[in-house]
Amino acid sequence: MGIDAAEIAARRAFLELEEADAQRLRAMRDKLAAAHHGFADGFYEYLRRLPELAALLPDDATVARLKAAHGRYFDSLVAGDYGEAYVAGRLRVGMTHARIGLTPKWYVGAFRKYLSDMLRATWDATGGEFESFQPAFDALLKVVMLDLGLTLDTYIHADTRAIALRDRAIESSVNGIFIADATPPECRLSYVNAAFSNILGSPREAVLGQPCLCTGDDDGFAVIRDAIAAGRDGYTTLSRTRPDGSPQWIELFLAPVRGDGGVISHYVGILNDVTERKEAEAQLAFLAHHDRLTGLPNRAYFDQRLGQVLAGANRGQGFALCFVDLDRFKVINDSLGHGAGDAVLVEVARRIAGVCRGGDTLVRLAGDEFVILIEGAGESGDAAAVAERVLQALSRPVSAAGRDVDVAASLGIALCPDDGRDAETLLRNADAAMYAAKAAGRNTFRFYDEAMNRRARLRLSFEADLRRAAARGQLELFYQPQLRGDDGALVGAEALLRWRHPERGLVSPLEFIPVAEEAGIIAELGEWALREAARQIADWRRRGVAVPRVAVNLSARQFHAPDLVERVTRILAEAEVPSAWIELEITESTAMQDPAGAVRMLQRLREHGLEVAMDDFGTGHSSLGMLRTLPIDVLKLDRSFVQHLPASGTDAAVATAVVTLARQLGLAVVAEGVETPAQRAFLADLGCDRLQGFLFARPLPAAEVEAWLLRHRGDAGSGSRAGRAPILAGISSCTTPS
Repeated sequence: MGIDAAEIAARRAFLELEEADAQRLRAMRDKLAAAHHGFADGFYEYLRRLPELAALLPDDATVARLKAAHGRYFDSLVAGDYGEAYVAGRLRVGMTHARIGLTPKWYVGAFRKYLSDMLRATWDATGGEFESFQPAFDALLKVVMLDLGLTLDTYIHADTRAIALRDRAIESSVNGIFIADATPPECRLSYVNAAFSNILGSPREAVLGQPCLCTGDDDGFAVIRDAIAAGRDGYTTLSRTRPDGSPQWIELFLAPVRGDGGVISHYVGILNDVTERKEAEAQLAFLAHHDRLTGLPNRAYFDQRLGQVLAGANRGQGFALCFVDLDRFKVINDSLGHGAGDAVLVEVARRIAGVCRGGDTLVRLAGDEFVILIEGAGESGDAAAVAERVLQALSRPVSAAGRDVDVAASLGIALCPDDGRDAETLLRNADAAMYAAKAAGRNTFRFYDEAMNRRARLRLSFEADLRRAAARGQLELFYQPQLRGDDGALVGAEALLRWRHPERGLVSPLEFIPVAEEAGIIAELGEWALREAARQIADWRRRGVAVPRVAVNLSARQFHAPDLVERVTRILAEAEVPSAWIELEITESTAMQDPAGAVRMLQRLREHGLEVAMDDFGTGHSSLGMLRTLPIDVLKLDRSFVQHLPASGTDAAVATAVVTLARQLGLAVVAEGVETPAQRAFLADLGCDRLQGFLFARPLPAAEVEAWLLRHRGDAGSGSRAGRAPILAGISSCTTPS
């Protein structure tokens, strides 16, 4: 704050403060100074008796400091120089007083007391003559009034600054702020800040003078109208449409402003754009009842909807539950990755939704499990029609991870009220029917019957037993010898997993392997088999039992696991088994799930000295070009091409082509399922490197392998036929055959 020379001159002229007044004050300066200390002490004693001012004068040190400042002020007051320097000093003092809280009423009172105390001193300084006293005291009064005016200016300036700051804060606020006149019924707007205009998308000049937002007819204003009627604060959230047509949510606060006599003169309001918050809340509410990936209703929504439909069923309105489970979905996830799996689920959900009827409810329960609530389908015909459409919709390949993926599903249907009258029973029975569809070959649907329930309970018990089989010592490996085709020498054995159930006896792998795959424990069983095979061959070699190599099957889930190489090498290291003693087998279909990934994994295995055989060759979808790029070491000719040899010309051609191809690619060939001497002779003449089948030995427990070796060592030494080496010419060395 500052006052220039022109303003100072104008004020002095208005007060008639002239040079003659300055001279009068200078003339009695010394006399007034002598009396100053006396009335200054009385002045501060008076101030300290006032409770409102005593807080500003808490101790003697403060009073002493103020007295010294007062002395300097007195000196300047009667010095006769009232120019810019004097004014600037008075303004500083005034701003200090305003800052410490000395309000104008006390400031004016202090000036009155000060002048009153100086009255006697001035009278004495002028010799007690009125003719001299009157102009002298008038001069002093003019200077004091000049000071008082300057002081009041500082207070006004402070208030103005505070008001300006408040105005700037209101204008800068991100909240929309408005003031409306309290005159009913329209309560027109008298002030809006910039945020108000920005939030509503209307220029300030377009809304000033218009009816207040809070007087609208929308139901959302009812709370505000009630608040206005009651003369109290109000709050509501409103929906409106922006000028561009987009939806908007506004949060509105309104409060009355009361004037003299408590009468409401205005309303002040604050509004905020809460559209993003409302959209987030809506999204959270949606996600609470819908699946994030597919956008379908979820289990929570399904439970609510099923409860409603069950209530209708009690009044005779039947319906059906169709349980949909994708077939072998784990293979897609394991081979192509979860991103591709998610893409498949999204497309499957879209296709199923596309064939559902308008009143049906499609829900994603979890993972690859869906449920269709088919209302008004208490009979089987409507439900069967929906199931047929679902299977047809899934018959086309789904594009994921840059390739076409074949997708199929098994469906189970339970009818209400025939198959249950409560949610738990209906879901359980639809689930049982779905497993019956899987058992029937998959990619089909089945209706529930009571026999399925019994089978479902047995299957759950079977799965539970399988999960605990390894820990209970019920798993074991059988070994089937592999013989060299030209001379019958032993070149290895294939390790085959068996489950010896305490009640069911020896369970076929054809029965428990699919269950292990569906239950997600196939990798655990496969790792157990590899660990046990490594332990067994290490034991055999320490005891001089000459089994050159053991082949161990890897499931698709194992093979596509990113840490497969680390797991295999760790198991072999723990058993102190060289890589050359173990051969890994994968199926052709496993490799074809992700050919590029298979190439990378096979290369890593080869880098660690591990050989890999491709099992079931000829039954999958591999091309010759792809086979050329796969870094494998052995092809296994599937038993389906061996069982009709040599009579079948087609199978003979296939076997010949496989052996020829393998030789050109530098691969060894193993023929599986050799059961007759004619098959053995044909394959040996063809140049097949290794033979495996019941003709030589069935899969044997480890304890029987040694007896088989001893027994057939003798047979190999004594038996031969013209032009053909004996079936077993003896146990070969432990080196890898060429």
